[in-house]
Amino acid sequence: MNSELGGLNAGRSWRVWVTKHPIGAALWAGLVGGQIATLWGIWLPGIGLPSLDWPITNGATIDPKGSFVAQFAIGGFFHALDCVIFALIFALFIFPIAGKVVNSGFNMLKALGFSMVLATLSAAFLVPYVYYKGYGVGFGGIHYGGWKLLFAIYLWHGLYGVNLGAIYNPLPLDDPALK
Repeated sequence: MNSELGGLNAGRSWRVWVTKHPIGAALWAGLVGGQIATLWGIWLPGIGLPSLDWPITNGATIDPKGSFVAQFAIGGFFHALDCVIFALIFALFIFPIAGKVVNSGFNMLKALGFSMVLATLSAAFLVPYVYYKGYGVGFGGIHYGGWKLLFAIYLWHGLYGVNLGAIYNPLPLDDPALK
């Protein structure tokens, strides 16, 4: 069904709104993309990969002596905040300098590229030096969970990137729909 809003189809209307409201769009992209990826990260054991329960992991790092509920709540809050902050960084700083081509395909590639940088930072720093500090787990936990943990980290961030790119998908500034 092709929904019409103001003479434009719904997808194009959304892209007009994103272009005119980059901060609001980035906030939505961060919240939705982060939530979807987080749920899939928790469900990864269903496909034979380790669970990436970032809310609990962050909560246990922030409040190691707290109850499960406290760790989940504080970890979930800060994890969601991270997803939103990184979406804002992407929309306001990375997206404008990541190439002049602005179309849905390149917008998605920009978001996926950004998410792979985040995955690499997670694998190179957070996993070995924050979450598993002192355990010698190596890049992405390769010495702890083998290739599956490393693959899960990149898959999780790829899911975030796909949602970021699908939601934060502006039009070129010279598009006639913006006039």
